Amino acid sequence: MNLHQLRVFYEVASARSFTAAAAKLHLTQPAATWQVKRLEDACGVRLLDRAGRRITLTEEGKVLIDFAGRLLQLARETDEALADLRGLPMGTLRIDATYIVGDYYLPGLLEALHRRHPGLALQIGIGNSSQVIENTLAQRNDVGICAHDPAHPKLEARRILTDVLVAVVGPAHPFARRRSIALCELAGQPLILREQGSSPRRTIDEILARRGIHPCVVVESASTPIIKRFAATGAGIGILSKRVVAKELEDGLLRLVPFRDAEVEYHFYLIRHRDRWASRSVQAFIEMTQLFQQKPPPPPPRRRNRRPVDLTPASA
Repeated sequence: MNLHQLRVFYEVASARSFTAAAAKLHLTQPAATWQVKRLEDACGVRLLDRAGRRITLTEEGKVLIDFAGRLLQLARETDEALADLRGLPMGTLRIDATYIVGDYYLPGLLEALHRRHPGLALQIGIGNSSQVIENTLAQRNDVGICAHDPAHPKLEARRILTDVLVAVVGPAHPFARRRSIALCELAGQPLILREQGSSPRRTIDEILARRGIHPCVVVESASTPIIKRFAATGAGIGILSKRVVAKELEDGLLRLVPFRDAEVEYHFYLIRHRDRWASRSVQAFIEMTQLFQQKPPPPPPRRRNRRPVDLTPASA
């Protein structure tokens, strides 16, 4: 058994295809098939069942693929650690981040990181907090940024940013002229919220539950532009990050309706797996987030004399 055989087996098992795995590894299909057969001979068991073009893992294969993934990850970290000691280029940094961080915070942070370390390659994944935490636990990234502390023994977490959730409505909504509302006034109101599993949704659900308020959710989506559009057209009350709606508030497309009896804060955390090597690229990224904590990205520029744009869909 060797690492090359394990790598071929891992890619075949992950793709459920010899053809796809061979293409990814720049091998011919017969070569990939031969490497898996040699691994099966070395282990003394069948690892894959083949029925025509369909490939499934045997029970032995299910056990090995877990160990193979961990061994290949360790091999990658070993290469990174030795490269660090030799002073070679930093390689690739894999980052997973939430939608809000990815759209509104990460671009400025990565631009500054790239200016300081132009040789660093970046791979960016975007999802909700649950997905970021899952990928970090599975060691599919080097660092993640999520919107709540996962409080998991295998993860390191440090708070790097704080945001506030606010209520927004369209200019024609009955609440548009209100200076503020109490949280209890959300009861029975059509709400437009982020999807289940996201930290903004988790935060607002928890605070409403503590107040005994049962939300009436008419739209939920992972897309903040969809939430903003529905709120602007008067379909209900949107609850989003204050930074996310800054431009629409400036342009008059949305109206801010502050909560007078609560400030709904939530925090972003940089997380990484405790078992992973803290490479130079990871350390550089952590240092840059610390600089951003001291000097957060500037707010969007003010725009004056802009007339509100009608977002109501035209009838067919």
